[in-house]
Amino acid sequence: MKLSDRVYLVGSGKFGMEMSHSMDCNVYLLDCGEEYALIDAGSGLEPERIVRNIENNGISMDRVTHLLLTHIHGDHAAGTAYWRERFGLKVAVSKEAAPWLANGDRDKTSLNHAIKGGVYPPDFQYPACQVDIALEDDCTLTIGQLSLSALATPGHSRGHLSFYWEENGDKCLFSGDAVFAAGKVVIQYIWDCIIEEYAATVDKLNRLSIDSLYPGHGPFLCSNARNHIEAAHRYFSKLEVPPNL
Repeated sequence: MKLSDRVYLVGSGKFGMEMSHSMDCNVYLLDCGEEYALIDAGSGLEPERIVRNIENNGISMDRVTHLLLTHIHGDHAAGTAYWRERFGLKVAVSKEAAPWLANGDRDKTSLNHAIKGGVYPPDFQYPACQVDIALEDDCTLTIGQLSLSALATPGHSRGHLSFYWEENGDKCLFSGDAVFAAGKVVIQYIWDCIIEEYAATVDKLNRLSIDSLYPGHGPFLCSNARNHIEAAHRYFSKLEVPPNL
């Protein structure tokens, strides 16, 4: 599904468009010119459905060269090993989270906690995966003709990144689970979900005055995303918590 000149939605689970496995986050494909980048990997369950969605848009998988991870929870990153091993995608993730992905750390990724809470089935697999690019806050990643800024946006989890770029005057953001349409957030009972950091992240994103927002779940926003992010910011500013997705 083409969302804009550069962005396709190629995967989405039960909290989105149900285009792929129900456990998947929103998985986006970014047109960088001669190359494409996948934004988040999905759950690793039936990833062939995402491949078909890419190819049904007339895009050959040999043009997809990078996988950018917003964070390493199972619904966003358990499929990473599939994409690297099957298609040779270069995996980029935050420097902080890189060793957790490389070691398949079931505690740091909160997988064990999530299975205990019934979020994932007991047999859910999260294969370890080598990291090719470790990203730090405000660093620039150039893929093909496009340069993106990797922004540290913790709160929902440690090692969380959002990816920002400008296109024809529009400010665009892949926000992962940092912020969603209608000013919603995802606060969970896990080790690295930290309210103070979440509030600081939303304040940081609010100051960017974003036009187009592509979040990890739910609807995307093609314009006026700043109003939705500001709504979340207002809750935190009043010492309240925004509504949970």
